[in-house]
Order: sequence, then C-alpha cells, then structure tokens
Amino acid sequence: MDIANDITLVFILPLFFGISFIYSSVGFGGGSSYIAILVLLGISLFAVPPIAQILNIIVAGMAMITFAKANHLSLKFSLPFMSSVPFAFLAGTISLPEESLALIFVLALFAASGALLLSGIKGKFRVLQETKDNGKESRLWETPKVVLLIGIPAGAIIGVVAGLVGIGGGIWLSPLIILTGMADPKRAAATSSLFIVANSIAGFLGQSVSKPIDYAILLPLALVVVAGGLIGSRLGAFKFDHDKMRIIVGAIVGVAGLNLTIKFLLS
Repeated sequence: MDIANDITLVFILPLFFGISFIYSSVGFGGGSSYIAILVLLGISLFAVPPIAQILNIIVAGMAMITFAKANHLSLKFSLPFMSSVPFAFLAGTISLPEESLALIFVLALFAASGALLLSGIKGKFRVLQETKDNGKESRLWETPKVVLLIGIPAGAIIGVVAGLVGIGGGIWLSPLIILTGMADPKRAAATSSLFIVANSIAGFLGQSVSKPIDYAILLPLALVVVAGGLIGSRLGAFKFDHDKMRIIVGAIVGVAGLNLTIKFLLS
C-alpha cells in the first residue's frame, strides 16, 4: 500500500502528532501505536519496525532531554536497566515469520496495556495514601540492591521483546518501576525515555540489517512527531498528572491491540 500519498498523509499526520504528544508526556516514544496504525493501513508488520524505531529515537530523545533538564533523570538509577541494549540488538537481527511476529506483538500490547492501567490506578491510590500519611513516601528506589536485582534481568527480557517487535520497551519498563515501588512517576518516565532511546538505536541497527526503510513515509512522520514530542515532553515534565496520562496511554495501547487482533483474525 502506498502510504505516501496526500490523502493518507492528511489522515495519519494528526494521529502521529497526537501519539507523540501523549506518549512523550510520560517519557515514551510511541512506537507501539506507530506500528499499529501503519499495519492497520496495510503495511507489512515486517517492514514497519525500522520506521517506528527512528520515530521512537526522535520522540523519546526529546523527552529524555526535557526530563533531564527538570532533574528527573538519574543515570545511576537507570544504568541496570541498560542490560537490555545487547538483547535488543540481537533480537532485532532475528527475522520471524509475520504470523509469529504478529502474535508476539499483539500479546505484548495487551500486557503493556494492562500494566499501564494498573500502574496508573495504583498511582492514584498512592497519592491518596501519601495525602493521608502527611506526604510520607516510600523511597525503595534509593536501595541500589533492589534496582540491580530487578533492573538487570528485567532489562534483558524487555530488550528481547522490544528488539523483536521494533519498539523501545518503555511501555513495559515504566509500569514495572512504579508497581515495584522503585521510583516516582516522573523518575520512571525519565528512565523509560533513556531506555527507549538506547533500545531503539540498538534495535534499529539490528533490524536495518535485513529490513529496508521507506524514507517517503518516514520523513513527513518524523517532522510531525518532532512537534508533538517537543510539546508533550515539556508538559509532562512540568505540568501533567502522570497517573492520568499512563491510564490514557494504556487505553490507547489496548485499543490498538484489539484492532490488530481483529485485523489478523480476518486476514
């Protein structure tokens, strides 16, 4: 399907702006939804990951810089999760049959949706509890052993899945950080943005070995997500309620998974 025509671009450019705006506000790149939209429009799931990874690098990169400027990014905290990088690269070099790739992608979307919704709901209860306890808050993330024990294996596992399906993996990492109590939502967002950039670069290098890149599709989409990512990440770092935004992202990811399931079942 030729997606680079004027009518199609008029339809999808606002969608990509909205996705980059919403996702970047919580430190994500939007790769899962970029892939879902392009596949639903008729592009092969095999050809989409490199495009999504470049868009991820752009959006999550802007989010990373903005969250770092707001003092939410800690390299010491983030480092254990970077065990994902070699696994994302190696998984990106693997070419699975499209049916197997579709199954992994849909299951990964539903898992991410559930985790995001759960972390957002838990965050709401956490805020209520902190208010009740006069602002006292657990600082489990300050325990390096906990971060190492959870971060290294979790990073490796997420890296494999992220490399296979062509996304950065932040939609799994952020809920994990919050649900385990390792960090507050904004530190989770900052860590996820760095995680996505690193994995997307590694995954892209692996994917580009065997998958071509359609620059006619990529260039207009890249321009739009720059704008969305710039605005969304700034509002996310300084203004937005991250619990609400994660619930919104979780709902979007769930709808994407449902639509792809229907498409794959009918095809």
